[in-house]
Amino acid sequence: MRKKLLTIMMCLASLMATAQVNFGKLVPLHVDGNQFKDPSGNTVVLHGVMDTPNPYFNSYRWGNNCSDGTVSSCINYFDKLFTAITDSTNGAYCNLFRLHLDPCWTNGNANSWKVDSRESGTGEADFSKYTGTRLTKYLRTLYWRIAQAGMKHGLYIIMRPPGVCPGTIYVGGSYQKYLMDVWDRVTKNDSILKYSGQISIELANEPIGVRMADGSESDQALHDFFQPIVDKIRENGFKGIVLVPGTGYQSNYRPYAKYPITGDQIGFAVHNYAGWYGTSDDSYDPQKSIANFGNQVPVVYTNPIVITEVDWSPQNTKAIDHYNEFNQPVYKNYGTWATASTSKWGKAYKAILDHYGNISMTLTGTGDFIDIDDYINRRTVTPAFKKKMEANGVDPYEACGVACFQWYADYYTVNYSSPERYQPLQVVPERPFELSNEWFNPTILYENTATHAPTVHLLKMKKDGFAGWRFTEEGGIDLSGYNYLVVRMMRNAPTNVFFRIYDTANYWAEPCEFNLSNIKEVVIDLHDLKTASGEKLDPSHIRMAGFISKVEQSIYVKEVFPSMDGETEATAIEAPVADDGIKNKDVYFDLSGRKVAHPTKGIYIVNGKKVLIK
Repeated sequence: MRKKLLTIMMCLASLMATAQVNFGKLVPLHVDGNQFKDPSGNTVVLHGVMDTPNPYFNSYRWGNNCSDGTVSSCINYFDKLFTAITDSTNGAYCNLFRLHLDPCWTNGNANSWKVDSRESGTGEADFSKYTGTRLTKYLRTLYWRIAQAGMKHGLYIIMRPPGVCPGTIYVGGSYQKYLMDVWDRVTKNDSILKYSGQISIELANEPIGVRMADGSESDQALHDFFQPIVDKIRENGFKGIVLVPGTGYQSNYRPYAKYPITGDQIGFAVHNYAGWYGTSDDSYDPQKSIANFGNQVPVVYTNPIVITEVDWSPQNTKAIDHYNEFNQPVYKNYGTWATASTSKWGKAYKAILDHYGNISMTLTGTGDFIDIDDYINRRTVTPAFKKKMEANGVDPYEACGVACFQWYADYYTVNYSSPERYQPLQVVPERPFELSNEWFNPTILYENTATHAPTVHLLKMKKDGFAGWRFTEEGGIDLSGYNYLVVRMMRNAPTNVFFRIYDTANYWAEPCEFNLSNIKEVVIDLHDLKTASGEKLDPSHIRMAGFISKVEQSIYVKEVFPSMDGETEATAIEAPVADDGIKNKDVYFDLSGRKVAHPTKGIYIVNGKKVLIK
């Protein structure tokens, strides 16, 4: 039987800046033919929701404006949503989130961006107030932090640009220049580059018509509009998946068959609503739907697809609610943009997903998947529209909320990506207990309970704040190959300071705790970790470690590191894997964690133990 051993390896800081890095439970994805795949070659199809950080569209649940003063409350709101939509214990199996870089944060003064008169638009199609410096600022303080929160919950992220396309856009026009500036700024952000295997980019939202520079119609226009933007993104070093839209509100991709987008890691972002592709509650033949989709979206045969907008709920009155993008009447329903039933239109829609097998999807809003207010107010994960439909005697499966709860759970058992299917060497910083802000979390328990200034080794703690490391990889971090964990301060710690170690992700579980009061160093025996009640902790899956202060005060942390002798640092251990009882050849590492092919005299780490070769 194969033994699962967690491996820790060094990762040079210079490489960390551009490498595709594991985040939480997410492994990097890539395009292979017409599929998304993980590094082990498993086919991955993703399912989730789309949302936008805008107080109006979020029903003013976190604030009433887009300003520095509401950033934290907005992020906290989305973190709650991410907790709900990934709560598999209550049937929620989302693993994809489409993040709109909402223009309420990027808009500045009127006429900040020069707009050609033939590309002018209204509402979200008006990009004249776009201010690049605001995008750069809020990408760092808001959008990235929302994406980061989502990834911590196991969600892959798709970013779409601020606003929507005006009615007709032109090669070389002001809107192409606008998108070029947006994606140039986004893909110069170090965090976006680092997690490009987990973050994807959707180039534009709902182009209607795309024309050549002189206004003529041509199948080449789509290529000439989007290819330069793809090239700029690659020039900046972004290696992740780029999703290209089509015309007709993202329903027509036939021109790409003749003039394809060139380069690697290319997928296509498609929209699908009732009434599109010749399918509705009045006409829902699955085979005809499959054929219509393949005809309008022929790239489904060559590239992976993400349907980045779709929703539905059944008609509940005979009144017309609105007219859709193709000027078709949409009757009032239970709260979605499109009116349709799962047993009719939804049957044909799902047949498309199952037939092609390479179509991921995000519902048009979080509120199409869960009852948001039910979760915010009562912490109950309930499918969207379920209560309202049941109260009206309608089967809630007929709407996208209950239907997608069932579909997502079924799909998740088949073609998902997870550490259980992918067992690479775990990448951690050169020092597993790195003190940089990239790895050290000053607010593990609550927001604003500690601040951290690593350049001066300062940790300012509030009363009962817990700051340190949360190891989100499945099973935590394996320290069983080390003998000790050394905690060193710059000076004697004040009183009421403790260092805690957990082998569970539950903060309220009893930890192994060490009093640092008035001492400068503690050497922890990793093979004798016990709680105050005598319970033994398992060093092979440490989930959290860090500092707690019983009063508000400052402490100065010099370093924390695993060690073999209790004095010097051992930054990496790799143990060979035994397979079906066959003994592997011993592997030697020096005390810095580097593998040694031909060891000579000296001290080495072999199978997690210190060995002296004379």
